[in-house]
Amino acid sequence: MIDREKYDKTIALLVDQFVRSRSGSVLPIVALALPVIIGVAGLGADASMWMAKKRNLQQAADSAILAAGWELAQGTAGNMNSAATKEAAKNGYEPEENGELLLQYIRDEDGGAVWGVTLSQDADVYFTKIFSDNPVHVTAYAEAFVGGVEGDFCILALDPTADGAFSTSGSVIVNAPSCGIAANSTSDNAFDLGGSSSVTINDVRVSGGYEVGSNVDFEYGQLRAHQSPLKNPYEDLEIPSFSGCDEHNKHVTSSTTLSPGVYCGGISVSGNNDVHFEPGVYILDGGDFKVTGGGELIGEGVTFILTGNGNNYAGLDISGSRYVQFSAPEAGNDWAGITFFQDPDAPDRDNLQNKLLGSSGVVFDGVAYFPSQGLSFGGNDTTTAGVDPCTRLIARTVTLSGNPMMGNNCTKYDVKDIGLPRVKLVL
Repeated sequence: MIDREKYDKTIALLVDQFVRSRSGSVLPIVALALPVIIGVAGLGADASMWMAKKRNLQQAADSAILAAGWELAQGTAGNMNSAATKEAAKNGYEPEENGELLLQYIRDEDGGAVWGVTLSQDADVYFTKIFSDNPVHVTAYAEAFVGGVEGDFCILALDPTADGAFSTSGSVIVNAPSCGIAANSTSDNAFDLGGSSSVTINDVRVSGGYEVGSNVDFEYGQLRAHQSPLKNPYEDLEIPSFSGCDEHNKHVTSSTTLSPGVYCGGISVSGNNDVHFEPGVYILDGGDFKVTGGGELIGEGVTFILTGNGNNYAGLDISGSRYVQFSAPEAGNDWAGITFFQDPDAPDRDNLQNKLLGSSGVVFDGVAYFPSQGLSFGGNDTTTAGVDPCTRLIARTVTLSGNPMMGNNCTKYDVKDIGLPRVKLVL
């Protein structure tokens, strides 16, 4: 006979053990959780690939906006979009993957403009396809500032093909460590140092090649050959309108002071005398600004505009044993920074050059601009050592002679810099 009490206790114990036991319960839990676990793992794997895609797209956006900025800086704004697309594709942008490139002007800023580019394209899904077959759309954005130029060039020779577009004549001593020199000529000897010269300058940039004579002592910052030409910063400057003549064929043989005005037939100075120029604008319509002899030739805050018509355009011929000191109008004035400006329509004088020379010294602050003719610049006075002038020589060709004094101290004259366009990422 069954012991009822014992039987009830046994059944109760078995039920209690069954209720308390967790054996075998993991499997259904795992079965229920497995899709979630796989989904999370797959999402993590896909997300890491999406992030990599976005990083690559950001690099492409940075490259694209810089390429577009360079086109704008070079004056070819119509090529901005194609340049951006091409550069983005080089860096991983794939427009066929539902890609889109949007280039847009953002705002004006600090003498330039900020432009932005947005890139977007699809990123594939792999593990997360169990939830959705739709691709993930990733985007990247970049901004660049375009404006002004960067460079410390004091001299720019504009001729695109000339031998010796920049050159030295004779035994030249140049000590201008703050000044760079650039030549846009593609000639093999676009930059030519000869004689027994001693030249200390900053950077050199030439579109062609260079030659340095065996007797030349040459120190420089960086020298770059076969580079793209630099932009002429004054190519948009125009001759002002004028009429009539205040003077005709002005010839000075004694010490005097001249006033601004229109000098038809030019100005000539000869003999041993001192000539001072009052501040202002002097327009020479035909003839030349020709100076010989000794004495002083001084003008502060002056601009000489050399123009004319046909074959009679004014040129510059200052030489002799004079002490020459000219400075441009300072910032805030009309023609700020411009000391000599020759009409771009002036015909090339073949081998003849405009001259700004003086064996008793030349102290020159400002821009000497001769876009269609050559310029010879120099002086032989050592008493002006230590003076830090503002030198901007922009001419078809430039030749240095003697002991020319040059510098980059141009803040108060508000001159335009010679250099590379400034394009930089800002976002």
